[in-house]
Amino acid sequence: MAHRNSSDARQQAIVIGGGMAGLLAARVLADHFESVTLIERDGIATEPKARKGVPQGNHVHGVLAKGQEILSRLFPDLVPALVAGGAAPGDMGRDFHWHHFGVWKARFDSGIGGTLLTRPFLEWHIAERVRVLPNVRILEAAVDGLAFDPGGNRVTGVQIRSQADGGSLLTADLTVDASGRGSHAPQWLEAYGYRRPAESIVKVDVMYASRLYRPGAGRRDWKALMISPRAADKKMAAVFAVEGNRWLVTLGGLHGVQPPTDEAGYLEFARTLAVPDVYQAIAAAEPLTPIATHKFPANIRRHYDGVKPFPERFLIMGDAACSFNPIYGQGMTVSAREAMVLDELLRERTRQGAGLDGLPACFHKKIVGIIDSAWGPTTGEDFRHEEAMGERPWGTALIHWYTGRLHERCADDTSLALAFYRVMHMIDPPAALFRPSVIARVLRRRPTPADGVVSIHGLRAGAHR
Repeated sequence: MAHRNSSDARQQAIVIGGGMAGLLAARVLADHFESVTLIERDGIATEPKARKGVPQGNHVHGVLAKGQEILSRLFPDLVPALVAGGAAPGDMGRDFHWHHFGVWKARFDSGIGGTLLTRPFLEWHIAERVRVLPNVRILEAAVDGLAFDPGGNRVTGVQIRSQADGGSLLTADLTVDASGRGSHAPQWLEAYGYRRPAESIVKVDVMYASRLYRPGAGRRDWKALMISPRAADKKMAAVFAVEGNRWLVTLGGLHGVQPPTDEAGYLEFARTLAVPDVYQAIAAAEPLTPIATHKFPANIRRHYDGVKPFPERFLIMGDAACSFNPIYGQGMTVSAREAMVLDELLRERTRQGAGLDGLPACFHKKIVGIIDSAWGPTTGEDFRHEEAMGERPWGTALIHWYTGRLHERCADDTSLALAFYRVMHMIDPPAALFRPSVIARVLRRRPTPADGVVSIHGLRAGAHR
């Protein structure tokens, strides 16, 4: 595809950042530009091991169903290759044993599939597929700043620095910042006279401590075991079956509660969780790695859609735009959805014969809805803890009451559990939980043993009631 005049040229695109958002951006841009340069200071994944640039890589990760659907569209052979390499396919309702809001969620065949694996294994598979694209170049370098046209209205590339080259200018027709939470875009824009984006911050003070285990003997009816805290409890845990016949175990705490990193303390923390299942599982398992930690202080959202004017030919996506509390597992799926918005906008402009000017405003406006669909539910849950700092939306108490009742009913109503899972996995929008049929089920009286209702805890229900 060769667009030759200065207003619609698509010869060179640059992506800053080689994590998941950057890899997906490069994959999409490869369909629209003659050449794509992906710049990552630490290099992209060359093996299934945690990278220095992804400090959270040692911990439990999840690709939501919507995210996996997009990954399969971009890389049709990806999921089969992951499973062939040992990743565990599973059904959200059948294979996840989840203690949430003081109850175990009902177990049933939900039809919402996923794949359990480590983040480094997934990122490596995607990186290998991006690396072989004929028009994608991987450049190991640091980005020191943006380059602008003489009028300062358009980004024309980036200033880079590498071991091989003390410093140089790399030009492009489009530059995408996917460099993550530590993005320098606010400072770069301010240096050229643009306003810094407004920020929304919700402090959560999360700490993870994770390690790999070899499962002990015995049969289990789950592939993932999760314990989520109910305020004011601040302890959580997850055990995921991952490639290599291993378990990835993450213990976590909120607001100053920190899981220990010594052997005895780690087990004791697991023993004091709301239910004993994680402790029982890992007490009989063999530790394979040291305990790795990661701290996440706050959700941060940068409102680039409100920066006006904004320079042409420069886009922000992924954690550089919004970094979510990782306990909800939404970051990779949000990045995948944003990559598809970029793809759709470029295809639309190709059909219309339009150039690239105006693309940043369209893109940043379009992804607001995607970010909203994750930001609202996740920070809303964070605000259940009085220690969470940030601007609480109007009606938070009422939403907490309603969604709390919904979660409790997921113990015995598989229709409600399915509705929640479809929103959680970004198949349906959050508003789906407020449909009249859902509200009616949430508000109806909960069955009791006196009604002759048999609990389905631990069973697989073939139909949604």
